[in-house]
Amino acid sequence: MNQEYSTSELEIASFLKARGNELTDARLLGRVVTFSFEASAKQDVNAYFSGATLPATQLFEAHRSLRLLIRQLQAHNMTENQEKRTDKQNDNTALQLHQ
Repeated sequence: MNQEYSTSELEIASFLKARGNELTDARLLGRVVTFSFEASAKQDVNAYFSGATLPATQLFEAHRSLRLLIRQLQAHNMTENQEKRTDKQNDNTALQLHQ
């Protein structure tokens, strides 16, 4: 069974991305983003907790790109919620007109 490795910790996700692990999914759940990587990323998680080092520029670039992704997910979620509210208001207005 080849399950993904998921984390909501931005620092770990940044480390995994900087180590070359492919981000397979990112989901906004409330105020928390969960990042998913292929199962093989678990080896790099162990390296992270063992104190493995990376060039700072690689880590900062990965961190920056994931922060941008978080902002994009939040913006998309806000837009989607606004559209749902507008649709619901339109449905309620249409219902009132038909009564």
